[in-house]
Amino acid sequence: MNTKELRFEVKIPVPLSQLEEMLIWLRTHPLMFRNRYKDRYVNSLYLDNPSMSIYEENLSGVSRRKKVRIRWYKALDNTRKACLEFKHRLSGKGYKKTFQIEFDISNSIVNWREHIQSSYAQLSDHDKPNWGNELTPILICRYYRQYFESACGLVRATIDSKIQVYDQRNHDKPNIEKGVPLGEYVLLELKANHGYEKELSALIATCPMRPSRHSKYVLGVRTLFWC
Repeated sequence: MNTKELRFEVKIPVPLSQLEEMLIWLRTHPLMFRNRYKDRYVNSLYLDNPSMSIYEENLSGVSRRKKVRIRWYKALDNTRKACLEFKHRLSGKGYKKTFQIEFDISNSIVNWREHIQSSYAQLSDHDKPNWGNELTPILICRYYRQYFESACGLVRATIDSKIQVYDQRNHDKPNIEKGVPLGEYVLLELKANHGYEKELSALIATCPMRPSRHSKYVLGVRTLFWC
């Protein structure tokens, strides 16, 4: 793995009552953040093993861990341009391995087992070892994402809102009908590639709110457990 692939991510859950304050801070900061891409919905299917090891590692804060997910954009039922992602985290730094796959959950005939088998089969023999025993669909997380980038291009920011999850446990086929909101907040993420930790730290020092640990997957599982 090349260190250039590593990036730092800092997450800041923001109550809706403080969202305007955070937007003003971001847009008036000397780094001059501006919209980088068009806003869009993001959908992620999170996979785990039957023992929920990924969930447990995230919950306990294990420094070296990974997530396995299939991600697509815009419409929830339009997965034709999907990416299989293996997201690794190493003591605050992370990197992703991404693979384009054909993945159509709008086909009501195909069950989850067949979808996962098909996704695995599309990987090359060289890439298949990336995928361990995380073969169980747990939930789909959907949210609306805004993209920002500093004028220098060294620091990026995203704001995720309208976050909700769709329970896939005990569902033989994809469930995209019953979403559960994760709460009255948005998630601000600040990101910088390896080598620009100082720029990111300087930005965080001026932020009106403090960063905290946050995982949409962990919060999603907890929310579905109690709903």
